[in-house]
Amino acid sequence: MTTEMRPAPAANHIETAFQFAAHRAVFAMTAAALAFAAAPAHAATCSSEGEPSFGAEAPLMIDADCVDPDYNDTTFVLDTTKSLTLALPDGSTIPYTEVKGHFPATHAVAQLPPGVTGSPTTASHAVTWLFPDPAHWHNRFFQQSYPLPFELLNVVDSRFAFTNGGYTVSVMPGNSVTGYRVSAAAAKLAKTYANKLYGNTARIYGYIYGQSGGSVQMMAANEGTTGVWDGIVPVVIAVDGLNTHSFQWDALYALAVPEAKRLAISEAAAPGSGRDIYVGLTAEEHAILDELLRAGFARKALEGWKFSVGSALPLSGALAKFDPAYEDDFWSKPGYEGVNPPAYLAAAKVDGFATITGVQRDSKHAVTAVTFDPATVPPLGSTGAEGLQFYVYGPDGVSRIVNGDARGLSGKLVGNTLSLQGSNDSVLLAALSTGAKIRINNRFMLAACFYPRHSILDNGSPAYDQYKNPDGTPKYVQRPIQTAYIANIGAAGGRRETGHLKVRTIVLENLFDPASYPYVGVFYAEQVRQAMGPRPTESMFRIYYQDNAPHGAFPAITPGPEAAVLATKIASVGGILNQALLDLAAWAERGVAPLPSSRYSRDSMNQIVVPESAAVRGGLQPVVDLSANGVVRAQVGVNQPVTLAGRIEMPPHAGKIVRYAWYLGATDLKFEPDIKLAKPGTALDVRRIVSFAAPGEYAITLRVEGQRSGLNDVNGTTFLQNVARVRVVVR
Repeated sequence: MTTEMRPAPAANHIETAFQFAAHRAVFAMTAAALAFAAAPAHAATCSSEGEPSFGAEAPLMIDADCVDPDYNDTTFVLDTTKSLTLALPDGSTIPYTEVKGHFPATHAVAQLPPGVTGSPTTASHAVTWLFPDPAHWHNRFFQQSYPLPFELLNVVDSRFAFTNGGYTVSVMPGNSVTGYRVSAAAAKLAKTYANKLYGNTARIYGYIYGQSGGSVQMMAANEGTTGVWDGIVPVVIAVDGLNTHSFQWDALYALAVPEAKRLAISEAAAPGSGRDIYVGLTAEEHAILDELLRAGFARKALEGWKFSVGSALPLSGALAKFDPAYEDDFWSKPGYEGVNPPAYLAAAKVDGFATITGVQRDSKHAVTAVTFDPATVPPLGSTGAEGLQFYVYGPDGVSRIVNGDARGLSGKLVGNTLSLQGSNDSVLLAALSTGAKIRINNRFMLAACFYPRHSILDNGSPAYDQYKNPDGTPKYVQRPIQTAYIANIGAAGGRRETGHLKVRTIVLENLFDPASYPYVGVFYAEQVRQAMGPRPTESMFRIYYQDNAPHGAFPAITPGPEAAVLATKIASVGGILNQALLDLAAWAERGVAPLPSSRYSRDSMNQIVVPESAAVRGGLQPVVDLSANGVVRAQVGVNQPVTLAGRIEMPPHAGKIVRYAWYLGATDLKFEPDIKLAKPGTALDVRRIVSFAAPGEYAITLRVEGQRSGLNDVNGTTFLQNVARVRVVVR
């Protein structure tokens, strides 16, 4: 998965012109003084396990002492060191040293071994270390990782790290197949730097987390490393297969259920709507919505999520590459929906041969566009130009031109002109001439929407039970190869998760998440328990569910009206992530076990249900119950009083409630100022009476925050947040 997430605002970083006065001797170091100690002559090379798979390298087993042949002290290039200062919200500052370097590419693609088409060694990867002054370092570091070069998903909030005794490690990947190799090398070399910088000889502990696609790296690292990190936190996880199939399930729902009905479902899913999500649906549409929910899509997340048929494409590349016959089979062979398509599929299909009447070239004679005979351009279907592909044929309309993986042109169709975009294969471009034909179609996108039905995964996931007969046989014809796993293999460094953990792990999964289906947390926990047994699992693993939280620990909220509305509905659980990292530190460094995993159940629709009581639910998040006149949907007249009553409880030993705030449906979409508790406690009842001067529907939100030690520190980064919502209808 490649969804962006935005962390809480970090404290301001200010470069200073002076060295740290109190520690000048330590920090005024040149690059030469910071040179690495050579690896011990006896250090073994990190060994690979197994063979290359689907173009990915064989996974490495990395320990504290082995040397990665491509990422080590001899290949690392130091670029810059700076002395900087972090300004905290209370006005205090923390001096720190920024060290930047990179691992250069060590191989060209042509030099890769047989069976490997993607390797981290073909790209350069940037590395950044931030070392706080000695007073703020307590022999630990924090790290975040993600397969793509998104800064916000590869860096750790330095305010959190520095105020909790850690330096930070980050890698900006040069390609998407770094797995855990580059992150491990950066972490190991940072320890060497830290030892020289701080004059340290004691053990350094490390903790890493990855969100969404980064969780793939984490679930590989916790099986493929020892001694590099002491704790790992996969956040909103993407278990094998989910990356591909979840987007295809979303796309099928968008294809089969009209947009107006999806909007009605979204509104009905909101707390206090008073509506049924199934009202107005045909039997076919009802079944498709059930298929999405049984796949594990969070029912709560139907509210506000934008579905698109085009979402079937981004992670279907492996399907096109490793099962290229699927497209034609889908539209031609019995047992596939394309042979006798339902009305919504037939209405969306685009497929026709357009005849080229002209080829436009630039000053360098490169093809920039082609024009078609307008009478031969096929009409667009119900999904418009989304997902169109452009296959090149000779004038006979039979001989298709392909070149290896290059099977079509990249471009944008407007009217009868196809403007080429991106990189297009030279063989296909050379075939473009007057009279040649382009097959304009969306066949692959539409076929991909149905792919999960024809690719029941062999990992035991309950999402596929709906595709099985009572005797366990599949209802639908199955493909000979399961390509859904392939999307994760490169990001995981060639490794498939098995549940055999080698590093303590805490999983965070959110119940308002439309991308990481919440049931996969349960599925992964069961996989770990089956692989390791109950007692070892208890000593190595926890899972915590967060209610009302969307994808990621820090919600991706782009400024704008829709974002402002979203902010009134969701809980930001970055503080819970930070607390989980500190709990891992206590576990590894002092032997203090973290709180027990959340209690939960999985219902018949693969929806995760958590107990209403905080004492029973457990976990890290406060539990909030809110009512308006005793119900979730109150109806009153203009200026009539409404009693809002909230009950807030912290799970056992999770902390104390420190503040809360109200949003009363105001058009400015802003919460009232926080009410800070003079005496934080583990439970709180809040009550207020409000009225509304104008008719309308008012969405009310109570936002609550707890903190492990009951502190309301302005510099704090471990606030534990949740929300509760009701609706008041004023007539």
